[in-house]
Amino acid sequence: MSHPKMGLSGKLTLVHVIIFTSVLSILFLLDILTTQAILRMGGVELNPLMAGVVTTPLMHVTLKCGVLIMIIPVALTAEDRVRGSGIVLYVTLIAMYVVVIINNATVLLPHITRAIAG
Repeated sequence: MSHPKMGLSGKLTLVHVIIFTSVLSILFLLDILTTQAILRMGGVELNPLMAGVVTTPLMHVTLKCGVLIMIIPVALTAEDRVRGSGIVLYVTLIAMYVVVIINNATVLLPHITRAIAG
């Protein structure tokens, strides 16, 4: 029986993996770009686990790519064990990174509006 809010079978499919991974990759890119902009303005990384990584943009990109690649088999393995858990993993990560991007945007917006205003 399908879950009414999931619309399909409630199971993680290849299409889901492609869509969710694409969304996450865009969010990761936005996180990298906004974090680098904040650092260039004199800001600091608040996550102590990432503080040493974000100072080197190439390392930051490499780490995010590695994480993105690792998420796929983890989600598929979880899905094989508990139906729907792969989707929950992706949705949780996407929600988390939306919050990160919103936070970074709130830091950047005052600086951008000041620069535009002159």
